Amino acid sequence: MDDDGDDKDDTKRRTRNLSEKKRRDQFNMLVNELSAMVSTNNRKMDKSTVLKSTISFLKNHNEITVRSRAHDVQEDWKPAFLSNEEFTYLVLEALEGFVMVFSATGQIYYVSESITSLLGHNPADVVNKSIFDLACEDDRPSLYNLLQNPRTATDPMHTVGKDNEIRFQCHLKRGSLDFRDETTYELVQFNGHFRTNMESLDNDDLPNYTPDHESRLLFVCTGRLYTPQLIRDVSLVDSSRSEFTSRHSLEWKFLFLDHRAPPIIGYLPFEVLGTSGYDYYHFDDLEKVVTCHEALMQKGELTSCYYRFLTKGQQWIWLQTRFYITYHQWNSKPEFVVCTHRVV
Repeated sequence: MDDDGDDKDDTKRRTRNLSEKKRRDQFNMLVNELSAMVSTNNRKMDKSTVLKSTISFLKNHNEITVRSRAHDVQEDWKPAFLSNEEFTYLVLEALEGFVMVFSATGQIYYVSESITSLLGHNPADVVNKSIFDLACEDDRPSLYNLLQNPRTATDPMHTVGKDNEIRFQCHLKRGSLDFRDETTYELVQFNGHFRTNMESLDNDDLPNYTPDHESRLLFVCTGRLYTPQLIRDVSLVDSSRSEFTSRHSLEWKFLFLDHRAPPIIGYLPFEVLGTSGYDYYHFDDLEKVVTCHEALMQKGELTSCYYRFLTKGQQWIWLQTRFYITYHQWNSKPEFVVCTHRVV
């Protein structure tokens, strides 16, 4: 009887030890995953540091969420089918502007998605680069003087008020998918303020942050094209009647349609915004289109098959589309699909 009792105790002990080992292994695995997410460099962190960093991240994320909700666009200001981010994006596109944040040393910390349609740059490719890499060589000295001598405009140790708004013009390089294309520049009107990081920006919110004085001083601004895009492109309409661009959500809702589209498909931008692209595809082509879109989600960039699109005049036209996914510049999550459609 005693032997049976000892065997039962040994079995319970082994089971308990096995459960404890499984729990520890699972805990260590979770800590390693957290470490990979919160670590800002390749230096290995101990468990307590990982947990402290995670708590700090969650607190900051919660504060950002609360601030974001406080500044959310009210329902009566935007269509119900658009999220706050989508509506803000459309407003920036309508104003032909973008938001940019860069340091006194010129390092770009943030740029809004609308820069893609205006200047042809992918935000992820611009962040962490220098504003001087984008600026025309002739404009660099004046831009450098402005950033290196902010005291001429404001006291860098205080947040600047509206009365001290800084305006200047600068030629920025246009992006191109083909490196063989000739470099062209666009005149941009910048309006913004110098701000310090002490009150409004937490150093954990910005990647590759360094605590030196010049990096603490940020220039927060909006950039608008000096020559409106419609006026600049109107001379190109005749030569590009067979091509237009659009932007879609990941659910394939129309978010943007450029001015070249109406002569081709008959719809004005406001008539398609919020509707699904699938509403306009021919039934017999749906399977091929779905296959292309699934491949796009896997690869991030693709040229579609040929498919039929229903125009406002109830006629079918054949299109082929080059599309790519834009990703959030900080968390690398997919955000929008940019499409260039060509009549075939």
